[in-house]
Amino acid sequence: MGTTKNQKETTVSFISLGCFKNLVDTEVLGGLLEKNNMRPVSSYEDADWVVINTCGFIRDAKEESIDEILLALERRTEGTVKHVAIFGCLTQRYHSELKSNFKEADIIWGVNDLERLAELIANFDSDNKGDRKYPDSSPFLYNDSYKRIITTTPNVTFIKISEGCNMKCSFCAIPQIRGSYRSREIESIVKEAEKYRNMGFSEINLISQNSTYFGKDRNTKSELPLLLKELSKLNLESIRVLYLMPEEVTDEIIDAFSYPSVIPYFDLPFQHVSKDVLKRMNRGGGVESNSDLIMKIRKKYKNAIIRSSFIVGFPGETETEFKELKSFAKKMGIERIGVFGYSEEENTTAFDLPDKIDPEVISERVEQLMDISDTNMVKFNEKLVGTIQDFLPLGPWDNNGMIGRIKSQAPDTDGLTVVELPFEDDYSMFRITITGFQHELLYGEKI
Repeated sequence: MGTTKNQKETTVSFISLGCFKNLVDTEVLGGLLEKNNMRPVSSYEDADWVVINTCGFIRDAKEESIDEILLALERRTEGTVKHVAIFGCLTQRYHSELKSNFKEADIIWGVNDLERLAELIANFDSDNKGDRKYPDSSPFLYNDSYKRIITTTPNVTFIKISEGCNMKCSFCAIPQIRGSYRSREIESIVKEAEKYRNMGFSEINLISQNSTYFGKDRNTKSELPLLLKELSKLNLESIRVLYLMPEEVTDEIIDAFSYPSVIPYFDLPFQHVSKDVLKRMNRGGGVESNSDLIMKIRKKYKNAIIRSSFIVGFPGETETEFKELKSFAKKMGIERIGVFGYSEEENTTAFDLPDKIDPEVISERVEQLMDISDTNMVKFNEKLVGTIQDFLPLGPWDNNGMIGRIKSQAPDTDGLTVVELPFEDDYSMFRITITGFQHELLYGEKI
């Protein structure tokens, strides 16, 4: 369904919630809408449409999505925007409920059939409600032929290397939402990365539900090492891999991080270290195997960065098991730690587990583990002071400074770095000396 020459150009604004994988979906949909003669604008700025990409992973994310939907529908009532479309993980997971509760929304979609969604928005017919039924018939996975709108700074982007997940973690609804694991072709990913390199992007972040599993849906072993080998030939400034399932990290995968441009940044969501808790989570690992993996990585890469996330307050987690987790996090000195209080999610195995933990206890455990995280981060930052680092500018900080990141800081998770130098709309990477820090914020001077 194309557009005609005399069709009026309409405007669209986007609200993208949740993870970077969602952000890529938003950019892909934006490209499809541009192809259908629509023009992206800033949020709610003279927009004919506001399109919300929702997150449905945990309770807080769901509440944030609902709040954004309510705000958009309020703006629609006020006349600030004409139409509202909602898609993404929340609407995939609770499609019928949202259809019942948000009848004012013009389109409620899911995560699949994005080309059809773009056509419906671009050629909207308010009288034909039958066309707006979400078919959920074609599991979506974009490739290099799709043009994406750019919502990041012009030096950083994300490439989704796969979609879906074959893990059966008892706390997670992602496989229900996104379907089974399906990898993109290596050639397609390399072509997309080459396109962004030619556009001037310095940093590419590879994202997936499980990057270690890449290619195993069509091969007997992970194709992540081969992908990194091929991408390294593009001579990019930085390639970062996010979300490596620890149980599946092999020596070959670890070795692949030595290819040129690949940052030795290991994002390893252990989730816990108690074998009993991990068994209830339907996850592998434990204190010994997790420790061995970290030590193996640090032995090979002296400048390795370890990032992990942990769930506390999982049903049945005892005080002894929590102490075991705290001891591990402290002893291993993990540089970057994310902590999540357990969130009950319908239609997951963990939802029906006995021995639920009191919410106040969960909050206390989150705080205790975050205290260890803060201590580890201070020790790591102290080691950075005086070192020379590559600095990626992201924009102005104030009249006399600019904000950005060094390679050990992944987007949105690891803090930022300030350089006392006026920002002149130049996003080129340059070298700095780290001069100090305050909490997650580093300070540097240009060399």
